[in-house]
Amino acid sequence: MEKEDVLKKAQRTQKDERDEAINTKAFQIGWVGVSVVMLLLIVLRVFFNESAIDIMIILMAQVAAASFYQYSKMPDKKLYLLSGIIAILAIILGFASLLSSYGVF
Repeated sequence: MEKEDVLKKAQRTQKDERDEAINTKAFQIGWVGVSVVMLLLIVLRVFFNESAIDIMIILMAQVAAASFYQYSKMPDKKLYLLSGIIAILAIILGFASLLSSYGVF
């Protein structure tokens, strides 16, 4: 393939790598912001002697989803699989704790 053919083929595709990189970075920054706010809410709830299990479940759901996605793209990195499994266990234990605090079991 010649340079012009490669350039024409690249111009025909609708994917813009710059837009994708900006969107990825925006989602990363957004999740960092959400995580920081959740951690602040957890600290406030602990300070005022309230349960923060519900916020922890949400935070662990985000960690599990991100970890399993990263593991699916990089299966040689077993740390992502381990962190996803630990996050799922935290979610299950969090739900059990939350339901027991409501008197379900």
